[in-house]
Amino acid sequence: MVGSGRLSELSLRQFLGLEVVLSNGVKSTKFSQPAIDHWQRYVWPRLKKAGDNGYALILWDESGLWSHIVFVPNEFNMKKHLSLAIPRLFFLCCVLVFAAVLEAQHGVIDYYAALAPSAEATPLTPLFDEPLTDTSIALADDGFYYLTGTKVVDEMPAFSQNVTIWRSPDKTNWEIVRNLAFKDKKVASPEIHWLDDSFFLTVGLENGGTELLKFATGDLASSEFTRAKVTEDGCDPSLFLDDDGTFYWVYGAGMVARMKADPLEGLAEAATNMITPYPERAGDNKNAQLVRSTRMRGAFMAKINGFYHLFVGERRLKFNDLGRTGLPGGTDDTFVAVSDKPTAGFNQAYRYLAFPSAGQVTLFRDKDGSLWSTYSCTDIRGIFRLKPGAFPVEIVDASKPVWPTGFSGQDQPVLYMPHYTMLRPDRRHIYENGVGLAKSIPFDPVPDSKRDLPWIRDTNVARGGDGNYYMTGTAGDIDAVHLWKSTDMKKFDYFTEAFRFRKPEESPEIWYNQKPARLLWAPEIHYLNDNYWITYSVNVALGMGFLKSASGKPQGPYVQAYEGNRAFVAPHIDSSLFHDTDGKSYYVWQGKFLRQLNKDYSGFVEKRVELLTVDDEQVGYEGIYLVKIKDWYVLCAAEWNGGNNRMDGTYDTMYAVSKNLEGPYSSRRVLVPHSGHSSLFQSNDSRDGSGQWHLSFFGNDRTAPFRASVGIVPLKVIESESDLRLELDLNP
Repeated sequence: MVGSGRLSELSLRQFLGLEVVLSNGVKSTKFSQPAIDHWQRYVWPRLKKAGDNGYALILWDESGLWSHIVFVPNEFNMKKHLSLAIPRLFFLCCVLVFAAVLEAQHGVIDYYAALAPSAEATPLTPLFDEPLTDTSIALADDGFYYLTGTKVVDEMPAFSQNVTIWRSPDKTNWEIVRNLAFKDKKVASPEIHWLDDSFFLTVGLENGGTELLKFATGDLASSEFTRAKVTEDGCDPSLFLDDDGTFYWVYGAGMVARMKADPLEGLAEAATNMITPYPERAGDNKNAQLVRSTRMRGAFMAKINGFYHLFVGERRLKFNDLGRTGLPGGTDDTFVAVSDKPTAGFNQAYRYLAFPSAGQVTLFRDKDGSLWSTYSCTDIRGIFRLKPGAFPVEIVDASKPVWPTGFSGQDQPVLYMPHYTMLRPDRRHIYENGVGLAKSIPFDPVPDSKRDLPWIRDTNVARGGDGNYYMTGTAGDIDAVHLWKSTDMKKFDYFTEAFRFRKPEESPEIWYNQKPARLLWAPEIHYLNDNYWITYSVNVALGMGFLKSASGKPQGPYVQAYEGNRAFVAPHIDSSLFHDTDGKSYYVWQGKFLRQLNKDYSGFVEKRVELLTVDDEQVGYEGIYLVKIKDWYVLCAAEWNGGNNRMDGTYDTMYAVSKNLEGPYSSRRVLVPHSGHSSLFQSNDSRDGSGQWHLSFFGNDRTAPFRASVGIVPLKVIESESDLRLELDLNP
């Protein structure tokens, strides 16, 4: 509904970046200052026609629990004002045309995941041990698979005067069938094609330009060939043959052109760019909060289920030029756009993440007709890099909306793709190194909840005073704090319901019932000062509560740790506790706030402090967690890196360190990808006897190893005179 409060000119100008005076006809719900601060970094816009009288500009808060709707009448010059706002609105035209692509604001959808390895999945392995990338594979009528790709020199793709072609009867045993010499110019990105009963080879030329080779016979070992230059510029060419016999030249970052009947005669029309990259960063502001496309290349077209799929290798960057998984410079991912025409419509389609870290790919059918893709990873996150690979492609039926897992139906069903299918790597393999190898830990579902499957978000694990591990998180019907217990972190058994909201109709006067859309989420359990404490959030406006065990035991009962019918802290969300080695305890929340508690934890004794890095940044925007390791304070928080958050970004744990509690902290860096809103704790034993550090997480993005579950990974501590670093310890 449209609010009655009038939007301040300054507030909307701050958010949209408008340098114009807004019409008095623009109305909005009231802006609060915390909301303005939050939206400037983490808002998601939606624009919808509001009847015949105007438009509704819907500004979603990243918490996903509430939105802000601005009504803009027709007489307000939308075209003029939105053209100025586009750099801040994440390429709004994508949202305008593809409104069906909605996000589950907090629930996660395993069904639409880009990676969904099964419990029995094993790491994908190279086809053979050869330094190669931009791998291309085609199946010919002789029953052999043919493979080629770009040479690799000194760990980098390189132009070469030689192209090697391999063949295999089974995709397992490969032999060299031919070495082609290009004496006049070096080439890269060769692709092998079997089309119209002939072999074709496409190559990109050093310094620009593309060529096509057609072989006279099906015997690649000795066949003569004809060579023709197709374009004077461009790179990474490919050849597509449509069902009607028309050839298309596909190259670069999405250039497509129809070819003459004999493709060796060149193009029948000028090439058109089918893909619009996300906008480049404005000016020199490395912290600009917008997604941008970089290093786009290797366009390839395939027709699948009657629709044209245009694949492009692409790295997407956001804050501090970090890509998916928090990797500086980004991950080398394969995105795809879909259209019902080969030379139009791709710009209007949402370009989704299909094959993480697969790079420049080609698709082919095996002897059984199953769809495969090549794997050409060049980044360090992939399961292997700079070697030839291939995997089966799963074609997901995306014709019906799917309910998210989490928030017990608070989110609406989501229809992800416009053309009824979604492509992703098959579930039999693991495609990401490091945390991608992690397996979820079994845990019991919440008894008598609306959903009988086990799910949890914001997974928090702490070691109790009795040596057991206690877990909590957003779970069940999101109206209570649930606890699980484990002796060995191999399985978590349901332990108890520690606290439950009173129903609004029974106790409307209680502070957490002051808004109907309240939920109990992100609880944490801590064992400090010989007692158990629980923090929890309600929502941004209502704030956070704080509980203590009245018995000193983990099962409680739990009571409010402070006096009064109020939140312990409001506004904001995501609270945690930290106990320092000097005996002082602190309440921390959101992504940067810290305040010292009094001795009985019922209130505060000092003013609020903001914890920032040497770059004057927050470590993350939510899910804060603070521990002390040796003499170093380690500050963690969650951040969405890379792309468009839940669509193609990753929800990562970022961290920074300092020897001073109040900072400044070091520049932030990623701790564990996909592990946003995590907790750090020590186990009962380790190799050095001091307690192995571990990180718990739940999985919240489309490329996580699992979603809405329990993950625990060991960490190793690397200390120097000037720094302390934490890394995954794959061999604890």
